[in-house]
Amino acid sequence: MKKKFWTSDKIVSFSAMSISLLTLFIFIKQTNIIEAQSHLSVMPYLMLETSNNSKDGTFKLDLENYGVGPAIIENRVIIYKGKEYDMEFEMFLREHIKEMDSVHIVNYSSVQIGLAIPAGSRRNVLTVGGGQKSYDTFVELISRLQNEGLDYKINYKSIYNDRWKINASQATPIEL
Repeated sequence: MKKKFWTSDKIVSFSAMSISLLTLFIFIKQTNIIEAQSHLSVMPYLMLETSNNSKDGTFKLDLENYGVGPAIIENRVIIYKGKEYDMEFEMFLREHIKEMDSVHIVNYSSVQIGLAIPAGSRRNVLTVGGGQKSYDTFVELISRLQNEGLDYKINYKSIYNDRWKINASQATPIEL
């Protein structure tokens, strides 16, 4: 007499293994979803914004993080007339643009490598003011510099090492 292959013990064992494999598959899928959600929950979103107040005679350049996690600066470069300058914007203007002698810089901040800009915060890169003449000179000057090809690149990362860059020619950050 031939024994049956599918005994009740084998059916129960096979069912238990199938349920275990299905549970493992679901666990891995949920873990991937949670990891993706975790990455998105700390995604920084940097933008360089200008604020031009002709009434008060001030011009501001701010780096703002609209994201939900800190943006850690990895690299910042100013590009002008085909050359790259790895320096602060205020220093670049003072050293390479002679007309800046007649412009009053009210405030400036460094954007050094390693700087973390918290979510929802802003870093003032440059504020120009000090009277209408200084303001008018700077507005003309920045317009001319943009026409001559003034650009910038800022590379930054999240705490998960996801990387992006911003520059003058793109409206939104570009993932690297």
